[in-house]
Amino acid sequence: MKQIILNGKTFELTIPESTILAAVKGVAERLKADYEDKNPVFVVVLSGAFVFASDLFRMVDYPCQITFVKLASYEGTASCGTISDQLSIDSTVSGRHVVVIEDIVEKGYTMEYLLQRIRQQQPASVEVCALSAKPHKLQVRGLNVKYVGMTLPDAFIVGYGLDYDQQGRHLRDIYSLV
Repeated sequence: MKQIILNGKTFELTIPESTILAAVKGVAERLKADYEDKNPVFVVVLSGAFVFASDLFRMVDYPCQITFVKLASYEGTASCGTISDQLSIDSTVSGRHVVVIEDIVEKGYTMEYLLQRIRQQQPASVEVCALSAKPHKLQVRGLNVKYVGMTLPDAFIVGYGLDYDQQGRHLRDIYSLV
């Protein structure tokens, strides 16, 4: 099995790029069915979701707007328990259909924080779209991730935008910590 080393830790190939892109295409088709006539605002959570968002938006062929937020809650391989808002939404979402684009939803605290902020602007609707999710680790009750590309194993992962101490985002495949 293919392995890589990042910052002294070994990671093993878990999900190849072809599987990831098929999952992205499936999400894009579901979004189109729900939003092609609504001109949604896609709120991309940086930095992890930028690769997913890039591929997803190349598959979107209907009017939409994109904006970015940057939130941080990780240090190394674990959540630090505190969410810091490093870049705010740069456009109004009031009265608009909003789809939050995230790389991974695990415990759900970051998403809960962001959804509260978005709902303060009174959007017409707001949904969550994630490349991946770990539903067995979700700790926020009632958090609905409507669009999920794939469910992941209970492992720390890197690649396809996901990082370990800012390393590995560039990888086309997804790797799990050995």
